[in-house]
Amino acid sequence: MTDAALLQVRGLDVTYRRSRLRGGDVDAVRGVDLTVGRGETVGLVGESGSGKSTIGSAVLGLVPATGGRVAFDGADITQRTRADRRLLARRMQVVFQDPYGSMNPAHTVEDILAEALRYNLGLPAQEIRERVLRALDDVGLPPGAARRYPASFSGGQRQRIAIARALVMEPEFLVCDEAVSALDLSVQAQVLNLLARLKRTRGLSYLFISHDLSVVRYLSDTIVVLYAGRVVERGPAARVAETPQHPYTRALLAAAPVPDPVVQRRRRAERRLAPASIPTAGRSSEGCAFASRCPFAQDACRTRVPDLVDRDGVAVACRRRDEIDALAGAAIGAARTDRDA
Repeated sequence: MTDAALLQVRGLDVTYRRSRLRGGDVDAVRGVDLTVGRGETVGLVGESGSGKSTIGSAVLGLVPATGGRVAFDGADITQRTRADRRLLARRMQVVFQDPYGSMNPAHTVEDILAEALRYNLGLPAQEIRERVLRALDDVGLPPGAARRYPASFSGGQRQRIAIARALVMEPEFLVCDEAVSALDLSVQAQVLNLLARLKRTRGLSYLFISHDLSVVRYLSDTIVVLYAGRVVERGPAARVAETPQHPYTRALLAAAPVPDPVVQRRRRAERRLAPASIPTAGRSSEGCAFASRCPFAQDACRTRVPDLVDRDGVAVACRRRDEIDALAGAAIGAARTDRDA
């Protein structure tokens, strides 16, 4: 990883316009800042509805930003035209959760991978075929896969084809939007290892989006935690995933099973502290959005949005960040006492 920023997002707002009959406008993303360096993986993690996929779509130009700025390699791409986006496609690509839905079942894999090259680059047939075969080899598929149809592949193989489709453009930057969430654990690990290897061999940068903190931890250098459209914690992956400071990040960690029974019991106890509701649309701008679920919230938490304060390289939006460990330990201890009484 280098210090040069490839992607910079500053003050990003995205609002989905809806009629009053449908509940009014939805502020999906509010004031989000993030930076992806060259050769870096930044993981976006949060529940469904947290705004993480909307951020990826705004970066790619699939949804319009209503505020803020998105810059790629120093150039503002927030309001680029369709023609400009076609040029950007040579450098920015995406891998979605369900690759089969975007593959024409009547086309061979070679046709599917070659389409973007013909449309965006106009390369000669021989060079297109060389790029297709090289991309298939990079994702661990044999040359014969080019002649087969999508239906003849497993889910994990189709995800490899989706990655190959992104690679044929020889991009610098990939948005991976829940790229492994539909796969079983063994195949998920294989695809994560593939993405890690491609990062090294091709010098790729990733914006890696997932609801699973453990998956994000495996691949990411930096983790950004989102709740109700806002960043609540941001910092080095190991520190955020292993010693989270925001109550919401702690809840995400507590939801992940671990083989150690002692750790698992503590996580289960901490998980019981907060109600398991999900973020709702049309969020209030007053107070911390997580306050209604947070077992440590005070009146002040409900009246003012907390600032995202960086301390020792980890930024947290919580008034009580310094007290959370002690409060959680006391709450778990009290719950055990009541249960044993």
